[in-house]
Amino acid sequence: MPRYYFHYRTESALIRDEAGSEHPNLEAAEQSAAEMGRAIIEKIAGEGGEMDEPRSIEITDATGEDLLYVVFWAGPEIGDGSGTPIDPATIH
Repeated sequence: MPRYYFHYRTESALIRDEAGSEHPNLEAAEQSAAEMGRAIIEKIAGEGGEMDEPRSIEITDATGEDLLYVVFWAGPEIGDGSGTPIDPATIH
C-alpha cells in the first residue's frame, strides 16, 4: 500500500509529517486529509483561535512529490454570527 505524507501549512508555518501513513489510493488519502482539516478547525474553534486564516494539508508521496492540497478554513454561515467549520475544498 502506498505511503502518503500529510504536511500541515498555515500562513506562517509548515509542520512536516515525517512518518506518513498508508492508504490504498490518493482518494483515501484525500478523505483522511479532509478529516484532519475538520478536526483542526474544530479544535481551533473550541480554543477561540483565529478562524479565517486559510490552512492546508499538503499530501506528498514518499519521494516528496506534491500530489494534492486540501485547503480549509472556517467562516460564518449566512444568517448566523458564529464561525462554523465548512467542508474542506481540494485543489487537484
